[in-house]
Amino acid sequence: MLYTIVDENEIFLTEKKEKYSYKKVANCVLEGVKYNNKTILTRVISTDLKDYLNPDYEIGKKVDW
Repeated sequence: MLYTIVDENEIFLTEKKEKYSYKKVANCVLEGVKYNNKTILTRVISTDLKDYLNPDYEIGKKVDW
């Protein structure tokens, strides 16, 4: 296990094969990754701290995009 802020793909020189999708919602942008025909929320990008506490934007939640 590595404890680092450096992306593992930069360490191990492998390419990411995930397909990312983005959706703009209100004041933020949500990032999701496709897994078995489902999109899993992986990141919230926002300047409003309340967006990170919103239960609708919970990381790991399945979303329909």
